[in-house]
Amino acid sequence: MKLAMKYLLTTAVAGLLALPAGAQDMPVTEFNVVGSIGNLSMYTDKELPFWTEQVPAETDGKIKVQVKPFTELGFKGGEIFRLVSNGTLQMATTVLAYNSGEVPTNESTDLVGLLGSVGELAEVVEEWRPTYAEFLEKEHNIKLLGFGTYQAQVIYCRDEFTGIADLAGRKVRASGASQQAFVAHLGGSPMNIAFAEVQPALASGVVDCAITGALSGYKSKWHEAAKFISPMPVNFGLAAQLANLDWWNGLDASVQDYLTGALRGLEDSIFELAATETETGLACNTQGPCDQGEPAGMTLVPLTEADDVTRKEAVKSAILPSFGERCGADCVTSWNDTIGAKLGITIE
Repeated sequence: MKLAMKYLLTTAVAGLLALPAGAQDMPVTEFNVVGSIGNLSMYTDKELPFWTEQVPAETDGKIKVQVKPFTELGFKGGEIFRLVSNGTLQMATTVLAYNSGEVPTNESTDLVGLLGSVGELAEVVEEWRPTYAEFLEKEHNIKLLGFGTYQAQVIYCRDEFTGIADLAGRKVRASGASQQAFVAHLGGSPMNIAFAEVQPALASGVVDCAITGALSGYKSKWHEAAKFISPMPVNFGLAAQLANLDWWNGLDASVQDYLTGALRGLEDSIFELAATETETGLACNTQGPCDQGEPAGMTLVPLTEADDVTRKEAVKSAILPSFGERCGADCVTSWNDTIGAKLGITIE
């Protein structure tokens, strides 16, 4: 935690008298960014080169960023949203479901069983963006700068199962209130465990099953303990790039303009990457081909008509009602007017 606190010391923002023009007139601006999970592609392939290569190149070195993933700073994940809100962190990327127990609105676009692809998620996010940005500024002192996502979140289990109904009676790592409601609806016991702690929890039998991205689990070696995997998209692990609003408002307008545009470009590239990684992850976890390493040899549990029926029933009788209860009347109205209208679904 000493490393984290040392990293969080606010860096001075210099030269704010310069006029907002091109990079040649941009004031030298230094700040810290907390990135996403350090060994996964959202960070290694997208966030890290964005902050350490693209931003310095495009601003002639005027914007200088220190970036580290939260997994290297002693954080578990759920606290990131709060730390941006209160100004302890200047800017961070966080999976929104990590904080959905405290802020149910964070899970609005990524409810279990609602969407079938990263492309559908991107469309829903675009519909939701203005409403969510306004909510963050008014209620949490946060500036929304963009989104990102992991690939489809799928189910890994130590022991054999033939369908998602077999989660009944099993201890299942589930991140976010929606996943937890889904597991509970199936008769399982949802467990909230930080991502970095899941692999040893699977190995020791603390959990029987766990949900995460198809490629994320492979890269984190969940297959060393989990031998069976379902390809059903549970949800997707939507993330957001957030800044403390007070800190953001203190930046020069030229810096704000640059970051606003550049981070939307980063968002697009992350979604493009995620769209291919579900198939890659499932192949790598099973028999291949795998360009990420050796195929893990897990058993793929085929989806059945019964799985689809179970999913639809869970959405109708558990996921949407549970979300509506957690989120409140105003939130439900907002959801129905944006995401619900896009999907043709209404939360009663």
